[in-house]
Amino acid sequence: MRADIPDSIAQAFHEARYLVFAPAGTITLRIGQHSLALQSLMAARGRDSLAILTAYNPGARQAGIAANHRAQRALLKDASALGLPCFYGRNLAEDENGPAEPTVAILGALYPESCGLARRYGQLAFVFAGSSAVPELIWL
Repeated sequence: MRADIPDSIAQAFHEARYLVFAPAGTITLRIGQHSLALQSLMAARGRDSLAILTAYNPGARQAGIAANHRAQRALLKDASALGLPCFYGRNLAEDENGPAEPTVAILGALYPESCGLARRYGQLAFVFAGSSAVPELIWL
């Protein structure tokens, strides 16, 4: 984790629930916890990674509704251009009092391109899972 990230933000990111709206149903991911549902999705689609990204609230600072919507539409366009399976999702605060941010989950995304997209949209971190199907927070 970056030293300049306040503990409260790091904790909120770590404790959040990361939902992926997959064809067989919603997959709820938690950082550091293996997901059999994610492993099954990856196997069914012949992919061995997943990146979960949002363009909402760059730098963990509240942005306006219109700006968030514009940025998320641009992210969805960039994600689709990769030619990989993409699913909608949502990040939810553990206590359900924090912001609920829409996400795109990119199945088969490579780590470097995921970092690039997260940086392009000003994010502090994103979620990445490799073939182990254990989601990790990747701090930028």
